[in-house]
Amino acid sequence: MDRLSDILSLLEYSFDSKEKRHIAGGILISMSLLFGGLAFTIITLRTEEEEDNG
Repeated sequence: MDRLSDILSLLEYSFDSKEKRHIAGGILISMSLLFGGLAFTIITLRTEEEEDNG
């Protein structure tokens, strides 16, 4: 539990200004779009492979 408390304390200290929160939010949105695009690509590739085999 102390480790979780330490992590939350670190995050709170790291995002103490609006600018830092804005930058972190932008990074998180970019990462989610990246992984969403990768997941979509993998799904479409698997569908094409199944159609070619069937």
